[in-house]
Amino acid sequence: MIDARYTDSFGRVAGYLPPDRKSVDAWLGGFTARAQQRKGELSPPVAALKQVIEADRNVQTLVTGMLGELPRQFRPFQDVDHLLKCVDQVVTTAPEYHADPDKRILFPLSALFAPLSLTEAGTAVFRLPAFNTALRSVLKAWCAFLDSPQSRYVLTDTGNGWLSLQAAEQNQLDDYVIPDLNAEHWGFTSFNDYFHRKIKPEARPVAADPNAVTAPGDATITRIDRNIGKKSVIPLKGQSYALADMFNYHPFGDRFVGGTAVHMMIPGTGYHRWHAPVDGVVRHAEVVPGEVFSVAETTGSGSDTQDFSLNSAAAVNTRGLIFIESTAPRIGMVCLMPIGMSEVSSITISAHEGQEVRKGDELGFFSYGGSTHFMATEGDGSEFGRPGRSVRANSNIAR
Repeated sequence: MIDARYTDSFGRVAGYLPPDRKSVDAWLGGFTARAQQRKGELSPPVAALKQVIEADRNVQTLVTGMLGELPRQFRPFQDVDHLLKCVDQVVTTAPEYHADPDKRILFPLSALFAPLSLTEAGTAVFRLPAFNTALRSVLKAWCAFLDSPQSRYVLTDTGNGWLSLQAAEQNQLDDYVIPDLNAEHWGFTSFNDYFHRKIKPEARPVAADPNAVTAPGDATITRIDRNIGKKSVIPLKGQSYALADMFNYHPFGDRFVGGTAVHMMIPGTGYHRWHAPVDGVVRHAEVVPGEVFSVAETTGSGSDTQDFSLNSAAAVNTRGLIFIESTAPRIGMVCLMPIGMSEVSSITISAHEGQEVRKGDELGFFSYGGSTHFMATEGDGSEFGRPGRSVRANSNIAR
């Protein structure tokens, strides 16, 4: 059961966890053994998470239950205290690159939680408000560490460094602005400074057609839904999500009834800044706090991303909302929704209400973590074509 759910999990489909769960198990075996040797007190946010678990019998039962539901042949966590030591180990270190794709754990906290969140008890506990609030505080503290100079030790050009030749080629660093190739860590001030690095303008030219809708970032279009209804967009595993939930009950959400929803999956180590898809005026911008490790699965054909549904994430995960009124009358309003799927789920919006933007203007960025885009338009979306194609930031994806 857990193997089947892992095959359809977002982390595996998105490519930031290995294709085979045995690779995750192998990583967990070594990682949990090292974490068990940690001495001293837990960091404050992880200690607060422990208090939440101990103070609420329901949370405690579910956390203990998800440990017990793991397969008997592989239970890497001895108890709840051991699990918390592992969380503390992750959030006080920076992620490493690995040349071997079968050993490459791009998002270690996702790997740590992968087997747990796929259990019945785990699915429930990661959706509990108190547990999620405490976990967001843990992730916020980790984001602060990854924003600090102390996180740069993985930004090297040797071994499993993110600046090694293989990593640079895989992540196409020639397309990006490198602060100083001759400086230590190439001039990056932190791991997150590297992660949401800026792109060279000539590497992502802006489509000139005034009636075009452009890609907000580098992504794969995984699903296109037309003539979306007011009460629901797409049933996901038998459950529907209302537009009001997705747009955080903002009245602008009603303008997209009958319009088009486009889902775009972002590579785990790809470009993590987003750009205006149309010329226009920002009418509203906000970050909506939400779940950070809710379980999203594919709908039908395993790793076929064309069948991957992100509507649950658009309704419950931490997400941004940027409503832009296009100056092209045939386009109308567009809503860009950057969604934090897991890990840090840190969303920074640089745009503000009343701001005039041009296609290609930067609107914000993701810090380290899994992420995706949801975009809604008022039109029928007939010119978005079919899902499955990869697009680059600022390229024409519909007219």
